[in-house]
Amino acid sequence: MGNQRSAIVVGGGIIGATSAYALARRGWRVQLIDREAQAAQGASLGNGRQLSYSHTNALASPAILREIPRLVLGCDEAFKLRLKLDRAFLSWILQFLGNCTSAANRKNTLETLELADRSRAAMEQLLEQHPIEFERRQTGKLVLLRSQAELNAARASLEMKRLAGLVQAMLSYQEACFLEPALEQAREIFLGALYAPGDETGNCAEFARNLIALCEEQFGVEFHTLSRVIGVNRKCGRSVVVLDSGEERQADLVVMANGHAINQFLEPLGHRLPIQPMKGYSFTAPVGNWAPRVSVTDQRRRIVFTSLGDRVLVAGIAELGTSDTRVDQLRLQSVIAAARASLPEAAVYSEADSGWAGLRPMTPNSRPITCMLEPGIAVNAGHGMLGWTLAMGSAEKLCEVVESAT
Repeated sequence: MGNQRSAIVVGGGIIGATSAYALARRGWRVQLIDREAQAAQGASLGNGRQLSYSHTNALASPAILREIPRLVLGCDEAFKLRLKLDRAFLSWILQFLGNCTSAANRKNTLETLELADRSRAAMEQLLEQHPIEFERRQTGKLVLLRSQAELNAARASLEMKRLAGLVQAMLSYQEACFLEPALEQAREIFLGALYAPGDETGNCAEFARNLIALCEEQFGVEFHTLSRVIGVNRKCGRSVVVLDSGEERQADLVVMANGHAINQFLEPLGHRLPIQPMKGYSFTAPVGNWAPRVSVTDQRRRIVFTSLGDRVLVAGIAELGTSDTRVDQLRLQSVIAAARASLPEAAVYSEADSGWAGLRPMTPNSRPITCMLEPGIAVNAGHGMLGWTLAMGSAEKLCEVVESAT
């Protein structure tokens, strides 16, 4: 035990939880630190509850490049881009624009798909050994396509991913409605839908908490809540985490897995990662007369419908250029209106809850950053809208980069 390597993981969301698990099961002595009273209180809490192994298309693309003026002017309710005079933000925007080529979009999409496939395999291995409860439903995913342009783009994406080994199908309107009868309520007739039978839904926050509990019981991981980290540094060959109480915790390795807030800790070390917060919303409401069983994504409106049994969760909207986590009631009503316009009888929208808003850590190429920054300090962050989907695979990759550096 005297030679056992030690690690401190900063951030108790889904990325921190999976990072702690991957290290601990390889024999590391792990401490997991989070500022909240329990795990998964940030972006992991109110997300769309999707394991979208098929839906890995990078945000930066030639199509969105053409939409930039509308996004800046606020003409798109689903995606707003708020420009600000901040060097890091403007640098991110320039890198994003550089990824809006067809070649970059293909590369980013396929590399994310490969990581998603690795995540799926790691999740299956975990659940075979430890049957964690998290309201798992193997429902599949339908992505509604409302225009010929969307249909053409989806066919090209389908072929690209099919060559990479993904099982997906293009369904006609009639085939999609046969698979999910709730789609017949749609006021706007869609031309077709992409169907991925292997996609799943579940409770991300519950999964993270139960995985941490498993880590504590099976692998001796120490989970420290209400511990606010204010600094990270190196001292005498050791990595040091400084808490607001003045306490310093030392380990062989520190893993920064704290999402969009990561740069405030890395900048004093001379590092800055291209990660910006992207705000998203969600709400739940009682099931309506036509609640979908299959996970449904309305691509044009950037919303997803997820069945929770007696309630329906709707998540979506993207706002880049804000770090405010408060629920803007006007924006929440916009999400509710978009859901009602898409599937008017999926939920009792008049009884929607007060909603949730969170910040997703986004990179310009939509790919997470998992690497060693310097000896003893690693990062696993920037998973954007696919945090849970990519979490298990990123944790495995983290262990590889750590092992190769030691």
